[in-house]
Amino acid sequence: MQTTEKIALDVSEAAALLGVSRPTMYQIMNRADFRADFYIGTRRKVSRAGLIEWVESQTDGEHHAQ
Repeated sequence: MQTTEKIALDVSEAAALLGVSRPTMYQIMNRADFRADFYIGTRRKVSRAGLIEWVESQTDGEHHAQ
């Protein structure tokens, strides 16, 4: 049986993937440079691909202030 990776994460899953708390994940999601979140109905979700892309943009060798 083939397993598939979720492409849309809930806040808890996104936080766990980054290794941060839910409140920290919400802070990240509210940043102007974070565009990986969206809504399905009233549920806020995070695109896995968008999250990875955002992390890669943060790790370009420079230190960024939050």
